[in-house]
Amino acid sequence: MVLKNHRCRVLLVEDDFRSAEVAKSILEYLECDVIVARSGAEAVGAVRQDAFDLVLMDVGLPVMNGLDATRLIRAHEQALGLPPVYIVALTALTMPHELDECMTSGMDEVMTKPFFIERLQRAILNAYRVTRWPRRAITAAISPPAMIRAGRDGSATAETQVTC
Repeated sequence: MVLKNHRCRVLLVEDDFRSAEVAKSILEYLECDVIVARSGAEAVGAVRQDAFDLVLMDVGLPVMNGLDATRLIRAHEQALGLPPVYIVALTALTMPHELDECMTSGMDEVMTKPFFIERLQRAILNAYRVTRWPRRAITAAISPPAMIRAGRDGSATAETQVTC
């Protein structure tokens, strides 16, 4: 989506190739710029290297799950004094305690799978309302040595339903 002349930059974290391709196509249809990460560890590295307006984080990921990746992203932001990127959990989990765990890990909202395109649009708008893009300008203001040091420290219709 284009808001205030800024295309939403989305990090889509999804290990299932087919699901990632479907979600990426929808996001591109919504005029978002999309980068795909296949694991939680890859997502943490991507957030440390680039600025995103929204992270769509699958919870059940190989190597590092989405909950642990979110915790590391939040710790990184706090260590550098960065504003938090808006993180939405993508999950098939529906038990209340599982959804609560997503929120306590630092995620901003939970979107259960399968999801409707309109629900994805609402998540993009929520990210915009909270962060007021562009986040990139704030991230670029941090000196490169601080970014390097932090990296080392580890410091469409209503009926359209998408299965990812």
